[in-house]
Amino acid sequence: MLFRVYGLLLSLACGCALFAGAQEVPVRVLELPPGPDNPRNSEGTFITLKDGRILYLYTHFTGKSGGDHAPAYLAARSSSDSGRTWTKEDRVVVRNEGAMNIMETHLLRLRGGEIALLYLVKNSTRDCRPVIRFSSDECETWSAPEHIITDKVGYYPGNNDRVIQMKSGRLVLPTHDASFTGGMLCYLSDDEGRSWRRNAGGPVNGFNAAGKKIVTQEPGVVELKDGRLMMFIRTDQGCQYLSWSEDGGETWSKPGPSQLFSPRSPASIKRIPSTGDLLLVWNDHTDIPLTLSLHGRPQGTRVPLSTAISKDDGKTWQNVKRLEGNPNGWYCYIAIEFAGDSVLLGYCAMGANAHSRITRVPVSWLYADTPPKVTAPAIKTLPTFHWGNIATGAFERVEVKEGTSKTVQAVWTAEPGHAEVYVYTSRRLSGKYVRLLGGKDRTVTLTLQNPIFCRNAMFGAERFTRNGTYSLIMEAKVDGDWRKIGEQDTDLPGLKPFLIDCSKSDGKASEFRFRCTSLMGAIIAEMPDYSLNGFFND
Repeated sequence: MLFRVYGLLLSLACGCALFAGAQEVPVRVLELPPGPDNPRNSEGTFITLKDGRILYLYTHFTGKSGGDHAPAYLAARSSSDSGRTWTKEDRVVVRNEGAMNIMETHLLRLRGGEIALLYLVKNSTRDCRPVIRFSSDECETWSAPEHIITDKVGYYPGNNDRVIQMKSGRLVLPTHDASFTGGMLCYLSDDEGRSWRRNAGGPVNGFNAAGKKIVTQEPGVVELKDGRLMMFIRTDQGCQYLSWSEDGGETWSKPGPSQLFSPRSPASIKRIPSTGDLLLVWNDHTDIPLTLSLHGRPQGTRVPLSTAISKDDGKTWQNVKRLEGNPNGWYCYIAIEFAGDSVLLGYCAMGANAHSRITRVPVSWLYADTPPKVTAPAIKTLPTFHWGNIATGAFERVEVKEGTSKTVQAVWTAEPGHAEVYVYTSRRLSGKYVRLLGGKDRTVTLTLQNPIFCRNAMFGAERFTRNGTYSLIMEAKVDGDWRKIGEQDTDLPGLKPFLIDCSKSDGKASEFRFRCTSLMGAIIAEMPDYSLNGFFND
């Protein structure tokens, strides 16, 4: 059914719709998947040239590894029809100048007419700094690179497509000081990028409610209508943190949590020229509890890819849309370029940043009424035992902790000998799972930090053997009483995990119990899929 729905949506996107034209729905216009000796195509940036062409500059990795320190150069594709079609071959713009690589690109047309190109030159984990080049012939040739940060050599990662020029003419490049303070800071230029200095107030750090320092990374900035700057910051706290500057980026308020719920992934914000409103593109986790969004990875998967509009300069957000909903997607590092009545979004799409994509989205689609949700997103995963935090074997109590504050997100408990952490190493499955084993009833209980709707508690279980009778019952503690919300029986084949269907269950619970009658027990397995109902659901 999912593939039929996607096929219909793709037909709409390709201009074959029965009731909507190609300009009325998002269309994927460029795919840059990895290939031989090209293990990763990563974050990019756009620029519109004077002849109307649009240039997309991205990081092209070479060799066998697609890691953040692997070799890479900057490559470009171009479009002559407002982003509808793109050239078929890469043009190398800047060859690798770093001992490791170059990446995290920015293109910006300056008030004086020149185009500025900024990118990171990564020489080591102690020397990673942005440089700037200039072009006066529409990106045909470039000046020699000049370091932006010269006052304090260190590791200064940031994000792509982040540099802005304020109404005053000041250039602002947000970054974070990973070598020393770990704080958010900006480098500023008041002469169109010829010289730069660190913001006068220095770095700022984020803290949680308990006063403990948190992970803050990859900041971005946007100028508000009243002249202030708003900084949005990736964190490990389940949301974006925000900070404001009233003096052109010199000093910043203490970063604090926002209602922009997200995994540990960056957001992007730019102003829509035709309306004056702000466009937000990020991984919206509003309906995905942190406990259930981890998906076996630290701080969750970068899905869905969502958009939202703010008419009050970031105080509130509306018209939230899910653009990409593939559960196996990895949507992040967004580049934004407005082209007529549409906006081009360039982003990493699949394979943990390995696949780069451009989608053309009509501005009218961003403002269209959000379709009503049929049901809440059905989460089909659970807190797993990962990163080697615990020993395998029998257990009575195990805490699953996340984030730098090591907050307990879930607790597994069992009577002595009733359960163990079981590790798969086969090609069929991998990871750490709970095996119900031993005792008279083979029972294990999972307690979550926060209650969730039982219908969304879609856990999976695997019958350990095909032999003998089998029954697994899943219960939830609702209003103080244990209720059966799902089960499996002998008809279930063995040696493969199946979803325990709880979709018809009512109520909310934070305690769940699994009981198995088979002497050989069962395995409570992670089900990595969840339905996110994006425009693209492939």
